[in-house]
Amino acid sequence: MTRRLLAINFGGIGDEILFLPVLASIKENQPDTHITLLLEPRSKAINDISNLIDEIRLFDIKKRPLMPHDYWELLQILRKGNYETVVSSGSSPLVACLLFVSGIKNRIGYDSGTLSHYLLTHPIKLNKHQYASTMYHDLVQGLGLKHKQVIPQAQVPAENLDYMKDWLTRQSLGKEKTRKVIIHPGTSKLALKKGIIKTWTANNWASLINQLVKNPDTQVILAGGPDDEQTIAQIMQELEQNKYFTQNRDSFVSAYGATKSLADLAALILISDLLICVDSAPMHVAVALKKQVLALFGPTNPGHLLPLSPQCRYVKDISHSKQTKSAISKGINIQPNTVYQSASDLLQIVKAQ
Repeated sequence: MTRRLLAINFGGIGDEILFLPVLASIKENQPDTHITLLLEPRSKAINDISNLIDEIRLFDIKKRPLMPHDYWELLQILRKGNYETVVSSGSSPLVACLLFVSGIKNRIGYDSGTLSHYLLTHPIKLNKHQYASTMYHDLVQGLGLKHKQVIPQAQVPAENLDYMKDWLTRQSLGKEKTRKVIIHPGTSKLALKKGIIKTWTANNWASLINQLVKNPDTQVILAGGPDDEQTIAQIMQELEQNKYFTQNRDSFVSAYGATKSLADLAALILISDLLICVDSAPMHVAVALKKQVLALFGPTNPGHLLPLSPQCRYVKDISHSKQTKSAISKGINIQPNTVYQSASDLLQIVKAQ
């Protein structure tokens, strides 16, 4: 008999990737479970790079203001699914209340205080001082499963992989022995709205690209999503004004507009050797594909967002250590030379493999 389980994880694409090991453990230990994932509309593309989700339901938890009918809609999603179990990653006391009134028999969530012990059937201790994916995975204890250190895994559909391989070949970037480096400068609009500035200047990105394309065995691919149009344009403007770039133009291509989906971006990352990015969704995609990644960190904690793995490296802006408002507003303050040296070290590992 098929079991019906509802998993609730509101957040961006990165959050959904970090949550995947929860679903993986459920499928591994209870393969007959039908998993419905309730998430925000902005993150529905997670279904394109994972085979763990049987059904997706959407709710815009970030809508402001949330009206009484919105909460009623959310409650109906929970009540009408005939779910035996619900697992929620929310840490607010209101989450326990919502799960209780849903009427779902088995209610698993984080221990948010005394009330949660009465409203949840399995309150799980919340430990934020660890890699976020492992933090989420602690929730499986409510299903009688063992918690462990985990790293997300993603899959790339064959059609997207073929499409990006063909695209690279048409750009004369299909040489197998040449190391391919993706530069992805984007960060989420939500982070910017919250004042969490995780960006690096266009001038810095251009300086890094100029250093990379000078290497005869390195090809650089500039990538970005729809939200990155202005940033990509600024980087291209900086590049075109540099004579060293024009001399090495054959070692560079912009994939902006070519990656039309999350699955396309994942395919591009999979067939490349190194992703250089800020703390963002592409970083989590690279981790889930077991690819080399070099991430630039500003105010966020690398230990919470990157696993301990030789494939993952970061450069931290120490001016953000005190989390001052003035430091955050300036963005990431890291010199391109520092990033280039770290990238060169990772590429040497690729070359040796």
